Amino acid sequence: MKIPKKYNVLANNQGFSQVELIVVIVIVLILMIGAVGAGMLLPALAKAKAKAQRIACVNNLKQAGIATRIYATDNQDRFPWQVPAIETGRDGKEVKTGGTAEYLASSKYKETWKHWQALSNELSNPKVLRCPRDENRNQVVSFSDSSFGGENGNLSFSYFIGKGADEAKPNNIMSGDRNIMFGTYNNDDDNEGQHIKFGKKFTARKSPLWTQSIHEEQGDILLSDSSVQQASASRLAQYMIDSSDNDNEMMFPSGL
Repeated sequence: MKIPKKYNVLANNQGFSQVELIVVIVIVLILMIGAVGAGMLLPALAKAKAKAQRIACVNNLKQAGIATRIYATDNQDRFPWQVPAIETGRDGKEVKTGGTAEYLASSKYKETWKHWQALSNELSNPKVLRCPRDENRNQVVSFSDSSFGGENGNLSFSYFIGKGADEAKPNNIMSGDRNIMFGTYNNDDDNEGQHIKFGKKFTARKSPLWTQSIHEEQGDILLSDSSVQQASASRLAQYMIDSSDNDNEMMFPSGL
């Protein structure tokens, strides 16, 4: 008996042609390759971004180094934190210098931002003092007290300042990324900005280390000769040992 075509399912189902099947397979393969490629590309892009930000951080510190050298040229080879706010001029009269030596004591830790503010003429833009990898800094637009300073002034910059920095002592550490831990101290947990003495004698249990928060257990440091070094934790310790500053005391910004 002959079955009418309207009841014959097979007669109406032509299926995929060879060309259509090949097209579908190609599309599936493209999607699979795209997914794998994206999985490989995204980490590569993230790594490239981190490298570019690291380079920008190095350039920031170089500019800070140049600014301090320019300031020193106009202030008898002294950096801002070595210059008293008021000095006696050649004529015997008191002169306001703009120096910040009065904020060098450990008890003045809340005013560490003033040392960088003293370089406002040389730096011009406060963004130079913020590492692009440091995500929890204030987005300041000027060096004014209302923008850069005040109660949250120690959140306006990413870089610590070395008290022993000296124009005549090129190996002394002037500045560097803040993300350092040492013993029980961890700058990432510091909500005020402390002054920390590192000294020179380190042990396996107590040595300066970089945290993960900025450059993934790496960091950049600025020496008194204005050179900038990318340093691992072991190199950071060695720079402190090679310094002529026995205390290696650093003035840190707030970590949070």
